[in-house]
Amino acid sequence: MTKYTLIGLLSVFLFGCSIYQKPAPENGVSHQLAKHRATLISDLNYQLSIIVPDDKDEPIDGTSTIEFDLKTKETVYLDFKASNNQLHALTINDQSVKELDIINEHIKLPASMLNKGTNTVQVQFTLGDGALNRNNDYFYALFVPDRARTAIPCFDQPDIKGRFAVKMEIPESWTGIANGEPTIKQAKEGRTILEFAPSQPISTYLWAFSAGTYQYDSVKWNGKNIGMYHMVDDSAKYNRNIEEVFRQTLTSLDWLEDFTNYDYPFETYNLVAIPSFQFGGMEHPGATYYRAEKIFLDENPTRNEELARANLIAHETAHMWFGDLVTMPWFDEVWLKEVFANFMADKITQPWFPDMNHDLRFLMAHFPASYSVDRTAGANPIGQKLKNLKNAGTLYGGIIYHKSPIVMKQLENIAGVENLKTGIREYVANNAYGNASWNDLIDCIDKHTESDLKVWSNAWVFEPGRPVLFFEPSTQHNDSWRLKQIAEHQGLASPKTYWPQEINILQNESSHLQYQMYDAKISIEENLELENTLFLADDVGYGLVRLTNPQSEYWLNQTCSLSDELLRGRMVINLYENFLDGDIHPDEFITYLTKGVTTETNPIILNQLSKQLQTAYWKFIPEIRRVELAPALEESIYACIDKHESIANKKTLFRLWSNIALSNESIDQLAKITVGEVNINSISFSDNDLISLVTQLSIKEHARSEELQTYVANQLKSQHNKEKLAFLLPTLSDNAAQRDEFFLSLSKVENRSKEGWVQNALANLHHPLRTKQSVRYLHKTLEQLEEIQLTGDIFFPIGWLGNSFSGHSSQKAFDISNQFLTNNPNYPKHLKLKVLQNTDLTKRAYTIKNKYY
Repeated sequence: MTKYTLIGLLSVFLFGCSIYQKPAPENGVSHQLAKHRATLISDLNYQLSIIVPDDKDEPIDGTSTIEFDLKTKETVYLDFKASNNQLHALTINDQSVKELDIINEHIKLPASMLNKGTNTVQVQFTLGDGALNRNNDYFYALFVPDRARTAIPCFDQPDIKGRFAVKMEIPESWTGIANGEPTIKQAKEGRTILEFAPSQPISTYLWAFSAGTYQYDSVKWNGKNIGMYHMVDDSAKYNRNIEEVFRQTLTSLDWLEDFTNYDYPFETYNLVAIPSFQFGGMEHPGATYYRAEKIFLDENPTRNEELARANLIAHETAHMWFGDLVTMPWFDEVWLKEVFANFMADKITQPWFPDMNHDLRFLMAHFPASYSVDRTAGANPIGQKLKNLKNAGTLYGGIIYHKSPIVMKQLENIAGVENLKTGIREYVANNAYGNASWNDLIDCIDKHTESDLKVWSNAWVFEPGRPVLFFEPSTQHNDSWRLKQIAEHQGLASPKTYWPQEINILQNESSHLQYQMYDAKISIEENLELENTLFLADDVGYGLVRLTNPQSEYWLNQTCSLSDELLRGRMVINLYENFLDGDIHPDEFITYLTKGVTTETNPIILNQLSKQLQTAYWKFIPEIRRVELAPALEESIYACIDKHESIANKKTLFRLWSNIALSNESIDQLAKITVGEVNINSISFSDNDLISLVTQLSIKEHARSEELQTYVANQLKSQHNKEKLAFLLPTLSDNAAQRDEFFLSLSKVENRSKEGWVQNALANLHHPLRTKQSVRYLHKTLEQLEEIQLTGDIFFPIGWLGNSFSGHSSQKAFDISNQFLTNNPNYPKHLKLKVLQNTDLTKRAYTIKNKYY
């Protein structure tokens, strides 16, 4: 080859390089794209202006002005999951872009039109409706975790924070709320214009704006107005709750300022109570959303409902520091903000319930919910991998919200209370208005402790599942034993994985044995085979402890008589896990549970026993056995209601009784209670209680069920609840064809807009009394899961599956799910895990029934 030929080829190659352009990024927001953009973009500001029409079916038009600094002059992509006809105009640094095109959910900002340094981009567009939750008299934007880009062009990733300002034109009778403080309100031709100041720097998933027929109330705190926007149309309910809601909010703010040594980091603080909101709450700074029903409690709430509200308010308030002020770099660490919020909430709320055993409360709040995922073949680690933000919603679940606080409690035990507090204060101060990871936190704490936190962290944070703990005689010494731990599902965790932890074991209520189990097995001197050996789930020990048959039999008879509430609660959890493991006969377990619910006085334990009894009764015994047990079981529980002084305990037992009632006598009694012909001492019924009662009567095919549906509809105080019952009525029909039609209607996304209602509807369709008919829905349910994940909010896939499989206990139901996964070998892993998690009890139920009946 001559040098001229080589030069010619080189010229062609260089010319080709000059005209080659990288393809647009893939759909969603890949981690690769996000990491690169985070190195380029800074000093980001958004100004959003929208026009909200009177008709909720009319589109919302908007203009967004985006200002940012660019480190180097190169092509940048805005995220916008929309169709081309939603993009109306695009201007970059005062230059109009003539060819408007959205490619792979991105808008290209060419390098030729951008500057190194300051840039201004203006986009005129129609907002996507999917994340705007529009109703006739209100709407609210909900963008967590990746839905900001479905409504507004933006850089939709948590580690490019920006200031977010909003201007909205809304119907005249409405008011509005956004992250920043309101600055301008003016009337314009029968409309209202509101403007809100820019927020502090926040991530896109924390943007919030809402408008509707809200009423407003406020209290003062440290010179700020703490506001409440709500649509509660029951003034008695509002007045009964609002003082406590404000008190808990202000107390949480005070506590967090003191604990973090960092003042409240945002300009404004408001609570927005939304009917049937998808989540319990969402921590938008300046506009924290709550499900109205969770904070405005019905009359005579149970102790658990009071606890749930307290924890919810403290949890969302804690997010102002943990999640909003300091944010994870990428959504694979979304658990980090949740573990902080839960951990802080538990501490904040302790003084609010001085008569409560808070160790017991922690145990019952987190261990059962964590085990419900960790015991399954679909268990996921706390720290998960996420290649694309579009799948971020599937990271959420019981492990993030419940295992992570258990792990945080372990960390506190290892590091010490004060060392942990010191490390957290450094973490907050060092990363304020920025982003930080779990490893950043460990680095802050590690310097204050001699323990190797990184080894401990690797097992507890990054390995899935839980250990099975068991003992066996030593092969070397006849008078010694070995305590061992293995992964419950071999192949799920990494080979040779063990979980460093302390194990507490008692051989009576006062003999306390503690073992440091920093290996897969340890040798011990004590004989652990004694029948009264009490293995514990607690704040340092975690996993399934397999009992011997004599031990199971002993504790089925003795647990209810344990005087120590915490020990009793631990054994309640441990026996249930052994029951699900298949080593306790369901008849024996139901006998033990019946004794438990009829003798227990602690409201936390009573609530747990009640849930366990409902599960065992409906899923783990054959139908014929259920019919045999029903009359005596109903009678014993009903008789206990009056024996309790606590209204909360009375209500827990009444709900249990109404749930399991099967005999004609009990169902007739339930109907009389519903219409007020029979009163339950000291119990009054709310709208939600009445809906629950008529649901039970309809599913159990009471002769007057249709008449009772009409009666209840007329009794409901809230228009919102009237609409909810109307939505649910087809699922209460005794006409299978009508229920089929309703289920098919859920194929349309517009019929799933009220996700909480849909989950209630699915539970009705799949009630255990209806599973022979509804089992045929399950294949379609699984087929729709991918769409559910893409179109619904973060908890909807879990709710969609959980409420669909909750009533099923047949091999046929499990085989449908198993065959579905077999037929789809390339099914997305994150969704496969959800299927395995939500079908686990179905598999255990039919396996146990086959074993014992």
